[in-house]
Amino acid sequence: MVFGNCILKQRNFQVTLQRQKNLQLTKPVMAPMANAVFWVKPNADFIYVNDAACSLVGYSREELLSMSMHDINPDFSPEVWSNHWKTIKKQGSLYFEFLHWTREGQSFPVAITLIYIECDRREYGCILIRNISKCKQTSTALHTTNQVLESRVQELLAELSHANEQLCREKALRQQTETELEKSPSLLQATLDSTADGVVAISCKGDIVSFNQKFVQMWQIPDSIIVSRNHNECLAFYKNQLKDTETFCRRIQELNNQLDVESYDTLELKDGRVFERYCQPLRCGEQIIGTVWTFREITKHKQAEKEIRFALEQEKQLAQHRAQFVSMVSHEFRTPLNIISFSTSSLKRYYHHLSEEKKLRYLQRLETAVEQLSQLMDEVLMLGKAEVGKLKFEPEPLNLIQFCHDILAQLNLSQSHHHAVTFVSRGDCRTVCVDKKLLQPILTNLLSNAIKYSPVDSTVDVVLSCQDKKVIFQIKDRGIGIPKAEQQRLFEPFYRAENVGDIPGNGLGLALVKKLVDLHNGQITVASEVGVGTTFTITLPIIKQPIR
Repeated sequence: MVFGNCILKQRNFQVTLQRQKNLQLTKPVMAPMANAVFWVKPNADFIYVNDAACSLVGYSREELLSMSMHDINPDFSPEVWSNHWKTIKKQGSLYFEFLHWTREGQSFPVAITLIYIECDRREYGCILIRNISKCKQTSTALHTTNQVLESRVQELLAELSHANEQLCREKALRQQTETELEKSPSLLQATLDSTADGVVAISCKGDIVSFNQKFVQMWQIPDSIIVSRNHNECLAFYKNQLKDTETFCRRIQELNNQLDVESYDTLELKDGRVFERYCQPLRCGEQIIGTVWTFREITKHKQAEKEIRFALEQEKQLAQHRAQFVSMVSHEFRTPLNIISFSTSSLKRYYHHLSEEKKLRYLQRLETAVEQLSQLMDEVLMLGKAEVGKLKFEPEPLNLIQFCHDILAQLNLSQSHHHAVTFVSRGDCRTVCVDKKLLQPILTNLLSNAIKYSPVDSTVDVVLSCQDKKVIFQIKDRGIGIPKAEQQRLFEPFYRAENVGDIPGNGLGLALVKKLVDLHNGQITVASEVGVGTTFTITLPIIKQPIR
């Protein structure tokens, strides 16, 4: 009987030695962690703390091991701690933030994660505390930046802010690689598997010592490599998924030559994902026994940054375009205003000395300048509304044949020209849903240009066709034509071809026409030859019912 008791005691002693050995193996992994780690009993008494915990609260390890959470933080009263313990025991974990006061009276915001772990039929609590002052400052700076940006990037910035908050929460859950385990490697593995990052620990010999399931999922590591635990096979598997394999191999070689170096880089995969990789030495006391790699997917974060940069660049281009547009408008207004100023000044000064013919000439100049100003103002206002989306597309049933006849009649009344304008219609165009207020300036501008840039007594053809669920307008002239090299810039505001000479114009008409055609979801094309003529073709989709 005594012999049996001795055997039993010897077995218990061996189990105790094995637990202590396992505990010593887990401590080197947890020692270099930056987060404060506290292990507590169910009554909140400390049973283990790391160096970061001592630094955070300002007590030595010996002092802390004789204390409890009630002693270092009055907010953790026995009643509060009891409620927290019930919660983490039910949920598995609990996360919250609050203002921490140090022993010296200084305060800073911290994030706390409470984790419930049961091992060998015993209950433990793991408390992770992290200083989030920089995160708070970053959130404040981001909020200030959001207020400056215009409405078109607000949603993107809100998404980025949300992503940053998610990153802060994810960092708080990095228990596997930052938690110093106390009882056994099984607890370490349980913590590693609960983190949002992929983690793998590699020995100096190149063997995989430990990893978590997130690492396997991120890289889709096959079972054969997991079973072999050969890191060289893992590296070969990585390289097949990366876009830039040469840079990756060079960095791996540098790390193999300098085990005590910490490194950070980003990895872009062929499938479009982006990983953040952090490498740091794995130490056992003062000795380096391997390397720990941490992987985090930042694909959405990078995409949000890319979209914000694109939106800012678009906003910058828009601002430059607006400044250029205002400058050009000011220049175009100045010419007719100078004519008006000169003509009125001359009439006022020399009215009694001028013949009736000269007076009439000055008055005609005034009338022409006023008409130019009025037309320019109308085109600028309509183009400005189209630019900011205030010009709405409101189609209604319209007899296009009668509409074209009315435009030609108005053109003949408003302009004194010596040109023949022919009109031909094909198909049933009597009732088509279009926006009359947008279509009228389209045809008026194209017809005015055809007449203006055509020689006297020449013919301008207008052809209307309705077929295959679309309506087509063609305006053809026998005028000066447009150089082929300049046809691509015709629809830019204030752009005029070099061969227009002294023919008056401001270069806004075709830019406005393009905007109005786009509002119809239509297309405009041009075919032109210098000295032969120009044909503009407008194609608009036919809408069966008006859009309400």
